[in-house]
Amino acid sequence: MKLTRHASRRLAAAAITCTAILVPTAALAAAGSAATAGAPASGARPACPVTAYVVNTGSDTVTPINIATGKAGKAIKVGSAPDAIVVTPDGKTAYVANSGSDTVTPINAVTGKAGQAIKVASDPRAIAITP
Repeated sequence: MKLTRHASRRLAAAAITCTAILVPTAALAAAGSAATAGAPASGARPACPVTAYVVNTGSDTVTPINIATGKAGKAIKVGSAPDAIVVTPDGKTAYVANSGSDTVTPINAVTGKAGQAIKVASDPRAIAITP
């Protein structure tokens, strides 16, 4: 069976994005805050909810999932044909590569709101970030 250009691209994207992206939500809210009395010792990580982000190519959205509850949040509208997603090392922002609109959409991980799309070269299908 011969796959169309979009079908083969979506299969490749599915292989990449099915792993999802996990972000500790407490780290998002507390990122950059000073240590407080009763806080865990340096290097210790408190138990906190984690969010998985799933790219939905067919609906041009990203769905956040609360790992602790197993419940999906409201889908976040991004550019056309999102293929890949990456989260910044501080967990504050997710970036979505949208191959159908030749853009990258930032998502504020704390508010769940998409920011202004960034125009990039034609057909972005993968994205990476340095630590």
